Amino acid sequence: MTAAHIAPPLSCYARLLLAAAVLAGSWVPVGADAASKDCRGPSEECAAVGHWNVSVALGAGVRTNPLVNGDDIPLVVIPQVSYYGKRFFLDDLDVGYTLAEGDSNTLALIASPDYDRVYFYRTDPQNFFITGITAGGVPAYSTNPAAAEAVPAAAKITPRARHFTYLAGPEWTFKFEGLSGQLDLLHEITGQDHGDEVRAALGVPLLRAKGALSASFGVTWKSAAIVNYYYGEPGIYGGTSALDPFVKLAFSLPLSSRWRLDTFAEYERLGGGIANSPIVAEHSVATMFVGAIYKF
Repeated sequence: MTAAHIAPPLSCYARLLLAAAVLAGSWVPVGADAASKDCRGPSEECAAVGHWNVSVALGAGVRTNPLVNGDDIPLVVIPQVSYYGKRFFLDDLDVGYTLAEGDSNTLALIASPDYDRVYFYRTDPQNFFITGITAGGVPAYSTNPAAAEAVPAAAKITPRARHFTYLAGPEWTFKFEGLSGQLDLLHEITGQDHGDEVRAALGVPLLRAKGALSASFGVTWKSAAIVNYYYGEPGIYGGTSALDPFVKLAFSLPLSSRWRLDTFAEYERLGGGIANSPIVAEHSVATMFVGAIYKF
C-alpha cells in the first residue's frame, strides 16, 4: 500500500529561512570588503568575481543506473558553466544568493535540481550537462520481476511521468585547516512532491604537489515524499525516507594554462527506501571518469 505523506506546515520553512537570516546577521556581510576580493567560494578553487567561467571536459566514463533494465549513463562530454557575482552565483544548474560571507564560512540561499530524475530520462537537463547526448523521453526502466511475482496478478506497474523538480533552501559552506564542507537544507518548490532533502559533505585533501588528490565523504537524506515520487508504485510500493552515503576520490593535474587532467571515482549506497522499490535492481550507484578539461 502506498505510504501516505503529510507535508510539514509552511511555518516550518518560514522559521528555517528566518533562522538563516539571523545567522547571516552574525557573520560578515557581503559588501565592500568582500567585493574587493578577486575571488569567492569556500573551496580552494577560486573563481573571479563578475566573470563567466566556461569549460568542457572530454574523456571517458560512466554512471551506473540502478533501475531495472536501466541503461548506464556514459560520461563523454561534460560542459561546465559558472558565474560568481558579489552575491548572485550560478554553477551549471544550481543558482544561489549569498547572504553572508566570512573568511571561513558562507551562508547562502540556493536552488538545485533533484538528481533522481537522471535515471529515468535521457532528456533530463542534468544528463545534457553530463553527456551532451539526448535520446528518447520514454522512462528507461521496467519492473523488477521478483517483486512483480509478490503482488497480485491484477496489479500492473505502468510507466508514469517524473517531472523536473527543483529544491531550494539555505546552504552553509565552510573551510577549516584544509578541510571544506557543506550542509544544505532543501525543500521541493516546483509543486510535484513537496518533499525535503538534506545534503552534507566533507572534503579532505590527501596530497598536494604538482597535482591534487582529494577525498569527499557525505550523505544525502531524502524524505518519503521524494522517494515515493520517483521510486514508488501506486498500490504496490510506497517509498519511505532514505539515507544515501557516498565516498569520492578525485585527482587533478594542471597541464597548461587552459588544460588540466581530471579523474574521479564515486560510490553511493542507496538507502532502503529506494533500494526496496520494485523498479530498482541495484543497491548502489558508481560513477567514474577520466578526461581532460579545457577552460575557455
